[in-house]
Amino acid sequence: MDSARPAAEANEAASAGSAAPLINPSASGQPGASKSTCCVVCVVLLVALGIVTAASAGYETSPGFKAEVKKMGLGAPMAFLGGEVKTVMADVGGVFGAGEEVNTTTSTMTTTSITRSTSTTATFTATTSTTSTATATSSTKTTSTQTRSTSTTMTWTTTGLYPPAPYNCISNSFLGPVKHAHKKGIALDDTTFSLCPQLLTMNWPNTQDNLTSLRLFKAWDASWDAELRTSAWLELRKFVRRQHVKVLYGTLISCNETADDMDWLYVKELMMFIGREHVMALAIGNEVELLHTQKNISDKCVNDIFEGGYFYTKVMHRANDLATMPGFSDVTLTTVMGGFILGGEPFVNTREARVLDFFTKINADFGRRWAWSFNTYPYFDPHIFMDPGPFHTCSHAMMAAINFADSSMLPTQLRVLRGRIQAVTGRPDDVMWLTETGWSYPRATTLSTVMKKCKEWSTVEALSLYYQAFLEWDLSLGQGVEPVDHAFYFTLRDAVNFGEKENFGLIHGCSSRGCKLKNF
Repeated sequence: MDSARPAAEANEAASAGSAAPLINPSASGQPGASKSTCCVVCVVLLVALGIVTAASAGYETSPGFKAEVKKMGLGAPMAFLGGEVKTVMADVGGVFGAGEEVNTTTSTMTTTSITRSTSTTATFTATTSTTSTATATSSTKTTSTQTRSTSTTMTWTTTGLYPPAPYNCISNSFLGPVKHAHKKGIALDDTTFSLCPQLLTMNWPNTQDNLTSLRLFKAWDASWDAELRTSAWLELRKFVRRQHVKVLYGTLISCNETADDMDWLYVKELMMFIGREHVMALAIGNEVELLHTQKNISDKCVNDIFEGGYFYTKVMHRANDLATMPGFSDVTLTTVMGGFILGGEPFVNTREARVLDFFTKINADFGRRWAWSFNTYPYFDPHIFMDPGPFHTCSHAMMAAINFADSSMLPTQLRVLRGRIQAVTGRPDDVMWLTETGWSYPRATTLSTVMKKCKEWSTVEALSLYYQAFLEWDLSLGQGVEPVDHAFYFTLRDAVNFGEKENFGLIHGCSSRGCKLKNF
């Protein structure tokens, strides 16, 4: 999953536990042929399809790709499409716009051309008469045949799964520049990572500022096509090294220890494959405090996670593993949590979520090596209301939610968290990260607050205002309070999470050439 979106149960539980503001987790047609050429055209098209099929069956990756795979020890190289070749030119609305050039230096291309010829014969008759003086008349009839040939060339262009990098989405709406761009990044969605990693944007969408950091929720997911993992990792490494990007890696904590350990093996492999110099930190678990709110969770799991010490033990195991990896022993550690932890002072400390006890031990073990990471979504906050009256407007809530002034919702919530951290560590300046925030357009199906009644809440205008405010934010939390050290925006493309379509992306999908935000 990309992240743990806010569940109604979690919202209600947090609301009941604290009056503090909740930070939610959360082919074009061809001209008709004449009857005289119909058979020829049919035969040619069948041959053409055969050629394309043959080309796809023999699709080969480059020697460089094979060498990279061999280095990774991930087995034999695979074709990007698993044996299929897709026609790009027929889809004008795809990743290439009409008339756009294809950079064949960065993407393996195969072009197959066939020629269809039709001949039309026209007969012209000329009669020449010659009269002799002997009254004999001779008539000569001459028939000449002229042949006119027309030739039509049909070209099929085939490509691998990904168009060439570097890539930026197109828009006529400019929202930059990005303030403190080196301290801001994108939380990478499942859609981009699993289906089109070469379409990671060089710049922040709608700006000219380079992306310099990424948050990865996982190294790979068991539900994704395993044959695409190698190519996706290669594309990710290419992007990270070209852009000099730092990566916040995430690894799973769940009720399935086997799955957790397998996920960690993938994460270690990817970290080493991309390189230590590009590691920002390792996040162990994402909103683990909400595991007990998930459906079909067992009592044993609820007891084991915090009370039984499973979560803490896994953190220590991951840290010990990093110590055995040359160059990784000092990697910053963190876990990502959401607003539910504000249900106690300074943090919730129930049987289901002994967060305070966990943080107390973590602080003793790691001190300043530990970063404090939180997800904050004003979009989902249940402590905001519709305007008074019968018109279902939400102007006051919008004003509080979509800006980043010190008194607005997001900085206020983070300021509360900064104080709670100090209550545990005794320090006012521990490293603190905002690991997710964003706005949904169209409306998120997971929106369960009264704001689902407000049409303005989930408009493209609201998304534009929130995103621009994030770009312009200086990360401050108010006078006398240490600012946020790093912030991640969620996310690059719309994605599906637990079967629910989420619309937090700045680009609709892999086939979208344009940014979601345009002049409107």
